[in-house]
Amino acid sequence: MKIFLFLTMSAVLVASAMAETYTDEWTDPVRHRRLPIRVYLPDEKQFDPCPLVLLSHGLGGSREGFPYLGEYWSRHGYIVIAMQHPGSDGPSVQRKPGKTVVESMSEAVNAENAQARVGDVRFVLDELERRATTDKKLKGRLDLKKIAIGGHSFGAHTALSVVGRFPFEPEPRIKAAIAMSPSSPPGVSPSGLFRKIRVPVFHLTGTKDYSRIRPEIKPEHRRIPFDRIDAPGQYFVNFKDGDHMLFSGHVRPLGLSRMEKECQPLIREITLKFLDAKLRQDADAEKWLNGSALTELLGERATVEKK
Repeated sequence: MKIFLFLTMSAVLVASAMAETYTDEWTDPVRHRRLPIRVYLPDEKQFDPCPLVLLSHGLGGSREGFPYLGEYWSRHGYIVIAMQHPGSDGPSVQRKPGKTVVESMSEAVNAENAQARVGDVRFVLDELERRATTDKKLKGRLDLKKIAIGGHSFGAHTALSVVGRFPFEPEPRIKAAIAMSPSSPPGVSPSGLFRKIRVPVFHLTGTKDYSRIRPEIKPEHRRIPFDRIDAPGQYFVNFKDGDHMLFSGHVRPLGLSRMEKECQPLIREITLKFLDAKLRQDADAEKWLNGSALTELLGERATVEKK
């Protein structure tokens, strides 16, 4: 009897945990494009409308990326929408006959997919506005005045493009951005690329953040957006020995690396503080970010710059 009760309670707990996230496909009728998504929901006991964060994966990723962020942020009151971008997601960058994996993947890093990704974000924002009154899971739960976007690598390019990286116009519904492994291509003058970005951005990289797809991009190029954006509320965190995949959240068959185990809990905490400060206008979180607490938490694991 005790065993049955234990199993029953366990099943309830698992079901409850599973109910906090679900997958779906949203169809953009204008672009004839189907967008896979994963939604992370806060506890239903939170009756107030929740701020939102959109997540954009890197090249070859999917809606299954970033669970370490989606789950954590949702537990702290955010609705998280992890988008999957056809054309630059996993199924789209499989190795092609006669080409290496890197060559096949490189073909997907193009202007057409960059434009499509920005279109995906704008479609999701429109769809959220529609679903705010029609979707039984989301109805009454969305604070559409408090939306941020985060992304890794090609997703960081997407996030920065949505908030105004040239040649895109800023999306006024996005109030803050988190850019993991951003960059500016060598040989391209960055002088005018970021001048339209006026929202706070949290920039994250590592001292070994090389690009496998574009070897000309070195770790030092990851800081260019931070250096060039002149809007207030810019933060730059550089993890010692952090590589390109530190932030992606990809599921690994052999488990997390040592760096991921050490740094992902820190990434969760510092990005949550950023979201609380910039979306919720939490004065304590703002003080934490702009005081010494951020630097003290990271210690020797990372360097911090602010402006």
